[in-house]
Amino acid sequence: MAQDGNARAISFIHGLNLAAVPPEVVQRARICLLDLTGACLAGAGAKGARILLDFAMGQMNGAGEATVIRAGRKLPCAAASLVNGFIVNALDIDDGYRLVKGHPGAAVFPALLAAAEQAGATGKEFLEALIIGYEVAIRAGVILHAHYGFYHGSGSWGAVGAAAGVARLLGLSPAQTGHALGIAESYAPLIPEIRAVETPSMAPKDGIAWGAMVGMSAALLAGKGYTGIPSLLGDRERNHDVFTLGEEYRMMDLYFKPYPCCRWAHPAIDGLKKIMTEAGLTREQIAGIRIRGFSEAVKLCRMVPTTMEDAEYNVLYPVAVTALYGEFTPQHLREEYFRNPEVGALMAVMEIVACPEIQERFPRQCLAEVEITTRDGRTLSSGLVAAKGDSENPLTDEELQNKFRLITRGIIDEGQVREILELVESFEVHKVSDIVLHLA
Repeated sequence: MAQDGNARAISFIHGLNLAAVPPEVVQRARICLLDLTGACLAGAGAKGARILLDFAMGQMNGAGEATVIRAGRKLPCAAASLVNGFIVNALDIDDGYRLVKGHPGAAVFPALLAAAEQAGATGKEFLEALIIGYEVAIRAGVILHAHYGFYHGSGSWGAVGAAAGVARLLGLSPAQTGHALGIAESYAPLIPEIRAVETPSMAPKDGIAWGAMVGMSAALLAGKGYTGIPSLLGDRERNHDVFTLGEEYRMMDLYFKPYPCCRWAHPAIDGLKKIMTEAGLTREQIAGIRIRGFSEAVKLCRMVPTTMEDAEYNVLYPVAVTALYGEFTPQHLREEYFRNPEVGALMAVMEIVACPEIQERFPRQCLAEVEITTRDGRTLSSGLVAAKGDSENPLTDEELQNKFRLITRGIIDEGQVREILELVESFEVHKVSDIVLHLA
């Protein structure tokens, strides 16, 4: 008789012990914690976060159980998960997993943070739940996309991973955990992601905020006796990877993002930087830029931005800014840069086209080739470039620490940066409340 995928997942959720997890996976969990903390601190001032906070306070106000990041207040766990779910992905600078084309950490982290604060969890317990959340979310994403045959955003499968991690933190029984997984799948948002990248907005923003809230709510409901169908982790036609839980850790294949924009634009940014550095080009020497990429990247917004979301889900704007300023950082998501006429002028001489060779390798690889035509008639090519931060072109732990410093500059001081870095490096011997103090 074939083993049941849901039973295998529940066994993993309840059986994982940090002491038995390979050291490199524990270190990856610490790095994920640092990267997500930085994304939260950097994204807390986003307009959409303020709107969701007002909404949650008006419609979901109740016991102050969990901290809303940088808001100076607490809300019920589900409400805090919703607002913090938007915050962590607000700048689109959080981690991702190539085969699900989305963001497992952002969907899982806000729910786990709320549950851990409410439960008074230790750092060890949190890291265990974080590993569980990532591993379940990634597998749920692969199954969901195969099951529906349609590309849904991160909240649609991230909710299942969030429910798994929260179930562990709240001490649900195995039976309750099974119901939590099924409730999360049933109530998770199904996000039309390609439509979303063509016309960027606060909703759906990959559905992450709602996915985090659903995952949190699913575990709370299951704990009260609410029941759910068996989750898609039990889909015997598509769930082969569920049976590798605890043996193979997919979070080791995460990518980390150096730039605050859609991952699909990253290889073009790196390709442009490569050419300009090697050839010693300045903006004034550029006559035109042609990007060869995959069709999903071609669908990204190509107009001059008027909102932060326009800038993030854009393929031409980040490249233009990089050509002008030499970098693309969170400060370039501000309106003052959108209005710069030089940005618009450079975007006007750029194009992106789909390339069959690059398409064939997506989503396993995120590639682009950039060609720059110079004013003196030369054509310079980057060759095929893989996005920085992927497994074949990784960011080191030191580079990720420098990223944390960069994106939190002006938000926290250097003393706080050092405290967070030290806290995360030995998080298992601390309490979750120790890092919440820096997020409050």
